[in-house]
Amino acid sequence: MTTSRAWSFIPSEVWPPRGLWSNGINIRRLWRCGVERKFVVALAVFGLLFAACGGTTPAAQASPTVTATASAKPTATESPDAVMARLYEAAKSEGKVAIYSSMNTDDAKKVFPVFEAKFPGVKVEHTRASGEVLTTKVVTEKKAGQDLFDVVESNLFEVGYIIDQGYTQKYIVASADDYPAEVKDASGAFIAARLNNDIPGINTTKLPAGVTIKTWKDLCNPALSGKIAVEQGDVVVYSALRKILGDAEAQNVLKCIAANKPSLRSGHTDMANLLAAGEFAATLSSNGHRLAQLKYEENKPIVWGQTNPIITDVQG
Repeated sequence: MTTSRAWSFIPSEVWPPRGLWSNGINIRRLWRCGVERKFVVALAVFGLLFAACGGTTPAAQASPTVTATASAKPTATESPDAVMARLYEAAKSEGKVAIYSSMNTDDAKKVFPVFEAKFPGVKVEHTRASGEVLTTKVVTEKKAGQDLFDVVESNLFEVGYIIDQGYTQKYIVASADDYPAEVKDASGAFIAARLNNDIPGINTTKLPAGVTIKTWKDLCNPALSGKIAVEQGDVVVYSALRKILGDAEAQNVLKCIAANKPSLRSGHTDMANLLAAGEFAATLSSNGHRLAQLKYEENKPIVWGQTNPIITDVQG
């Protein structure tokens, strides 16, 4: 598939990524499209001040009821700090910043109060949903000529798609030089806000006796039939396995996991919570930090498979 931008890699025929686990999990079409694991994300959540205060909408779609807002694009003489100050003043006049984010609510309760303390007079209005749901929401609103979000933050596939549609503005944050080149776009299209380690989650009280999970292939064990959950839209993990294992082996592993009749779920946080509740014995991939929270902060019977390598998913 020919692409013109680093984030233009989501083939329209497989977006949203549904049905990957049906009929023997045929994901060959997705892999043929050359899906690459890239560090793509939209605008930063921390110290960012946003797309700010309203992303761009193509002129043909502009709503006559939407008031123009401050642009995140700096003038020729503005420093990043000056842009931040200008956007802060614009945000204070609105009194809030609307963020669409897949960040779980527990993390949001820790992050957003810090933001509000740094920028008094600006309240964070958090719309929380899975990346796939947020993408659908953004596309629907933009096609209707509505500018209802200031910041969108989720995983690289969903945010990359939103960037490619022209729904965001470029913005270089004042702290951009502190970020490695691999987790930001030099022109300001995106910058990483957080990293998720995607690893198999395990409920030790539900795992059948004698079963160990150290690799993805271990999830093929017939003893796990009906005891596994997968995030049905987890294209990041599917494409990463293809790079780690190679096409043929990755397909073989996913097919044998599919033969274990996994439970299809939407949302890593909800899936991890259900794992802790004993709904299933293992997950194909869960966010490592959430598993650690469940184990160490909530004393749940949770451990995780220490795969080699660990899949890291950039969010921003």
